[in-house]
Amino acid sequence: MKKFLSILLYHLNVFLGNQQPVRETHDEEFAPYLDMIELALYKKAAIHVIYAGKSFTGEIVKFDPDKDRMIVKNFKKNVTSIIPLSDIQRISLVPESVRKSQQ
Repeated sequence: MKKFLSILLYHLNVFLGNQQPVRETHDEEFAPYLDMIELALYKKAAIHVIYAGKSFTGEIVKFDPDKDRMIVKNFKKNVTSIIPLSDIQRISLVPESVRKSQQ
């Protein structure tokens, strides 16, 4: 009950503006991946991702930094993959020539 009341008090203080919400960030851990993802979104370029023993090549449909994941769709738009940032082992941009040849 004591823990419940402390959580309730914390959320009340955040709602009233007396306290800033505490957010856990993994920016240091995901920094190289975040830079490459932001570059791909800015250039609207395709990416090749190696994650959890799998690989996927396609365009980023959505990047959700709050949930630390991104949604990638392949070039023919028939396969979609949700990739958590914690699973990514390597990420790189795909050259434009490869992108054109896949479509």
